[in-house]
Amino acid sequence: MQQVATGPRPSLRRAARPLLRGLGVAVLAGAAVFRPAAGAGAAVRHVVEYGPLPTGPISGACEVEFDRRGRLWVEQYLAGQFARMDPKTGRFTEFNTPMPLSVPGGEELGQDGAIWSTEVTGNSLLRIDPDSGSMRELPLPWAGALSTTALGLPLHTGLGLANDISKGADGAMWFTLGGLNAVGRVDMATHRMTKYRLPTAAGAEQALFGIIKPGPGRTMVTDMPLENKVYSIDVDTKAVKAYTMPTPLSFPLGVTTGPDGAIWVTEERAMKLARINPATGKIAEYPLLGVHGLLSGLLNGVSIGNPLPIPGPIVTGSDGRLYFPLNFAGSVGLGNRMASFDPATHKVVTYATPSSLSSPCDINNEQAGSIWFAELTANKVGRLIIG
Repeated sequence: MQQVATGPRPSLRRAARPLLRGLGVAVLAGAAVFRPAAGAGAAVRHVVEYGPLPTGPISGACEVEFDRRGRLWVEQYLAGQFARMDPKTGRFTEFNTPMPLSVPGGEELGQDGAIWSTEVTGNSLLRIDPDSGSMRELPLPWAGALSTTALGLPLHTGLGLANDISKGADGAMWFTLGGLNAVGRVDMATHRMTKYRLPTAAGAEQALFGIIKPGPGRTMVTDMPLENKVYSIDVDTKAVKAYTMPTPLSFPLGVTTGPDGAIWVTEERAMKLARINPATGKIAEYPLLGVHGLLSGLLNGVSIGNPLPIPGPIVTGSDGRLYFPLNFAGSVGLGNRMASFDPATHKVVTYATPSSLSSPCDINNEQAGSIWFAELTANKVGRLIIG
C-alpha cells in the first residue's frame, strides 16, 4: 500500500447522486468460480493505492483518465471537482467545475489534447485544459431550463442528463443523453452538437448510469439499464441496433469491445457477463455468482467488503483479459475487489484493494501493464498491476 502527499485542499462542494439501488435476482446455474489471486500470480497482479484525495471523505471519486503528459485526472462528482494526479509523485491538484453541484460524469482525452467531460446536472459538456486546469462549458443546445446569460448565475439545468463521453472512429466525441432518449455527437473542429434518438424510454436513473464506448468497427455502443438493452450506432450511417439481454431486469451497465471483437457487457443486477456477437446478434451469458464468489471476499485476506460479485464498468487489459470492478457503488457499494475474466477459459480471478470497503468505481486501461481506477468510499486512486 502506498500513501502519498497531497496538494492544497479547496472547499468541498457537495452534490446529490443516488448510490443505492435494489438488487435483482441472479441465476446460479453454471456460475463461474471466483479465484482470489494467489501464489506466483499474486506477486504480479496486485493493487497499489494513492491518496486519499485532498477533498474528502465524500468527494465522489470515480472515473480516471490520462492526459498526453501522463497525468491522471480523477472525476469527483460529489465535490463538483476534478483532481489531477502526478503518478510519479502522487501529488493531487484539484480544480472546481464552473458550476457548483455540476455532478461531472465520464471523461475522455479528446483528439484535441483536452480532457472532455460532462456535467450531468449542468446540461453541458466540459472541455478541460490539462495544463492550466481551466474549464470551458459547452451548453447542450437541447432542454435548457435555466439560462446563465439571462440571470447572470453560474447555474444552469436541463433534461439532457449527459453522463459519459468517448471518442468515435469518425474523429468526433460521442456522449450519452439519457434524459432525451438519445446519444450526442460533438464535432472537434466546430464544437457543433447533434443528437440521435434511440428507440428507448428516458429516465433519470438510466441517465446517471449510462455508459458509451467505441464498439466493433465504426460503431459506438451504449447501455440502457432500465430497458435491459444495449444499443450500437454506426458513426457514419447512424444506423441503430438494439440487443436485449436474455436475463430479465439484468441492468446492463458496462460495455466495451473485447479482444475477440465482440461486445462485452456487465449485467449488474444479474451478476453476469454477457458477450454479444455483433454479426449474428447472439448473446451468451456467464454467471458470476457462486459459492466461491460469495465467500472469497470474507475468507481471503484481511481486507473485507461486500462479497457479492456485482460487476461495474468493463475494459480490456493489455494482457487480453477483461477487467471490471466488483460491488459497483451504484448498487450497494462497499465492495473491495477488482476482477479479471479470461475470454478463452472463462476463468475469473479477483484482486482485493488494500482498503476495506473501498468501492472501486470506473476504470481505465490506457497504460499497458496496469488498470487504474478510483475508489469511491476510500477516496483514493487504485492501480491494479497486471504484469
